[in-house]
Amino acid sequence: MNRHKKFYSTLGDKLHDDYYDDDDDYYDEGEEDDYGEEELQYVVRTGDIPAKPVKTSSTAGFTAPQEELLNNEELPLGEEQGWCSEDVDYPLITMLLAEFRKKWESCVTAQELKVEPKLCDIVEAIRDHNYDVDEAVTFTLRRVTVKSLDAGTQKSTNMPSPLQCSANACAPAPTPTLATAVEPKPGGRTLKLGKGGKNTEILPANKSNMVKETITKSASGARNTRNISELKKNAVQEIMPDPNKRDCTFVIAGHVDAGKSTTLGHLLLLLGKVSQSEIEKNEKNARQLNSGSFKYAWVLDQSEEERRRGVTIDAGSCCFETEHRRINILDAPGHKDYVLNMISSATQADAALLVVTAATSEFEVGLANGTKEHLFILKTLSVGRLIVAVNKMDTVDYSKERYDYVVRELKFLLKQIRYKEEAVVGFCPVSGMQGTNILHVNREATPWYEGPSLVQLFDQCPLESRLLDAPLRLSLQDMQGSRLFCKVESGRLLKASKFVFLPSDVQVHVKTILKPTLDEFVSAAFAGDLVVIDTDSSLVGLSPGCVGCSLIDPIQCSTDFEARVQTFATLQSSILPGTTFTMVVHALTVPVKVVALVSKMNRQGTWSTGMVKCIPKVTQAIIVFRSAYKIALEPAEVCRALGRFVLQQDGNTVAGGLVEKMMF
Repeated sequence: MNRHKKFYSTLGDKLHDDYYDDDDDYYDEGEEDDYGEEELQYVVRTGDIPAKPVKTSSTAGFTAPQEELLNNEELPLGEEQGWCSEDVDYPLITMLLAEFRKKWESCVTAQELKVEPKLCDIVEAIRDHNYDVDEAVTFTLRRVTVKSLDAGTQKSTNMPSPLQCSANACAPAPTPTLATAVEPKPGGRTLKLGKGGKNTEILPANKSNMVKETITKSASGARNTRNISELKKNAVQEIMPDPNKRDCTFVIAGHVDAGKSTTLGHLLLLLGKVSQSEIEKNEKNARQLNSGSFKYAWVLDQSEEERRRGVTIDAGSCCFETEHRRINILDAPGHKDYVLNMISSATQADAALLVVTAATSEFEVGLANGTKEHLFILKTLSVGRLIVAVNKMDTVDYSKERYDYVVRELKFLLKQIRYKEEAVVGFCPVSGMQGTNILHVNREATPWYEGPSLVQLFDQCPLESRLLDAPLRLSLQDMQGSRLFCKVESGRLLKASKFVFLPSDVQVHVKTILKPTLDEFVSAAFAGDLVVIDTDSSLVGLSPGCVGCSLIDPIQCSTDFEARVQTFATLQSSILPGTTFTMVVHALTVPVKVVALVSKMNRQGTWSTGMVKCIPKVTQAIIVFRSAYKIALEPAEVCRALGRFVLQQDGNTVAGGLVEKMMF
């Protein structure tokens, strides 16, 4: 999104320096049960892990000794080896290599195999399996075994292993091996390890007996295992997000002219994120366009087109902190012409701030149009929590009767849309222009209001659980040069790691990770975080909408997928095979076509078993779609953000759905 460039422009210098130094109810009665939200559990997909090819460069068919393996004289560390002394987990990886080598030798001896993996593959396997050496050994053994079988006649099982070659002078000079020692180097900039790291080290191998070597200075193997276990636990806990101050992304929703940008701009002023002089400058410039009331809105609406028209077009963003939250707010447009931008912002959100106006007649108009549409979008995308700001209370003299009427009508609409009562964090009467009840509650203006202020509601907003232990998934929101604006949908992302974007098949090396909510670089990012990744990899062929994933657990990509769809009352014509829509899912907007109508739900709440001719409005159905090109999706039960979508047709939001499976 273009507005990313505006918000992150203030961070550019810092990044550069680091780089070089139905009117009553739209839904069918059975909707809630069939969407399965109450029972929806996020489970991680399991199954066989695709084997990653291992490059070989030996005429005998063996993996040639690699220069990147550990050397007992001088360690050739570097980012190209996938491991360097500045990595956050460098000391931990160094310790775990000893345990890996010991278990590896035991496995290959028992199975009479003569294979030796590359160091970069070992490090990658350990990281991708959450520092579990047993799982890393199993995966690596499977990978090299598959490669060995694929080599067929090109591999001679009677030849000595690379370790033996090194010992018997098969090679011109001694070659570094997995068993070779290195003592951990200091210099990890962000990971502080305990004293346990001093009790264990990897010693040089004896060439005459490489299998039997000392790998610990501990008095017993049990103590060494205990030290490694504690070190692993400490290292993982060190980089985990602070549970007492979690990141939360809000999207601002509401009808056009409800005062969304004005409220947010005044909030930033009260929090000290913008200066009073900047507001005065905006007011002076706005008066030249007879729009003096836009002085706060222009904090976020910065483009010439937005200021000329007086509406938000692109989604802007800003960050601030409360006592228990780091808040990232996306200021989405409310105008109907730009609803796609609002949907794209909502796909990134953990919660939403709904802004409605209390002004006479404005509330009623907005309720029947933009407010209702935005609430349907939020519900469809499963944005779990909602804060409601009743704005422009100053235009009705802070009338309690008007406020109560607005709240009553909104609660009725939310009930129609099937928003759960507990999903609404609270209602707050505010004035975006005067700043009333934004930072602190004004008891003089609203003596009848006993609830918290708007900022306090942000701080109290509960958050859904996140997929921290699931495979890595990143949605690419935008690009600017070598910088990638992403949201971590699941898993964790480490500095200096490598991953791949699909379906473009672009591999990326993570040079730095910038976290806007902290305004600083971090060594790791976790599910739910919005980040800016800087890379030195080629990005040719990469575009927003691609999904990043680990090399060993890629996301499925296809043109065809089956989904459960709920049509809305805004659907003008029944859905037939061949009907086309614009689908918005995570950061992707793509045209899709209906390939097959599998089933639909009747009025009795049961699924049809015969042929389905069409899908009318306000109906649930199972439909097979085909996109214009391959896209990366996951079932909604696995990852909500990558499996929930909205369908648009002729500028109207006509349906929403859940991906059930990819089809090939």
